Amino acid sequence: MLIASFSTFGLAADFDPPFSRRSPERTASPTDAPHGHYGELADTSVVLYREADGLRLRVGEKAVRLDGGVDAHHRVVGSDCVLTVGQNTELHYPVPPEWYGLKDDLTPFVEAEHFDLGLFIANVVRDPERAARIYR
Repeated sequence: MLIASFSTFGLAADFDPPFSRRSPERTASPTDAPHGHYGELADTSVVLYREADGLRLRVGEKAVRLDGGVDAHHRVVGSDCVLTVGQNTELHYPVPPEWYGLKDDLTPFVEAEHFDLGLFIANVVRDPERAARIYR
């Protein structure tokens, strides 16, 4: 399945969920419809994607089903962000540097989740309507 880079517009990779393998990045075609996004949090590979039976999150080698009441939380603790998904998945990573100038950014509709994959994941998981329609 095709997944898009979260941090760099126009880059994509192929992803094989059963083996957690991601191909090298390549330029995506404008007509490509990704089934997810990938990135790095705390030097850990993270992939948010949709399979036929639902939304999934891959954190390193761990796969997490994001349906059936799984919750996600994002918080800032000092200079770190903390993403917690379910009861067994937690990542600590530095606050994205883009956040520090966000209040002065004149780009219309820019939000913190545009620069933070962890916050994006938490926001999607915590919004059932958004989770139901993403990557369809």
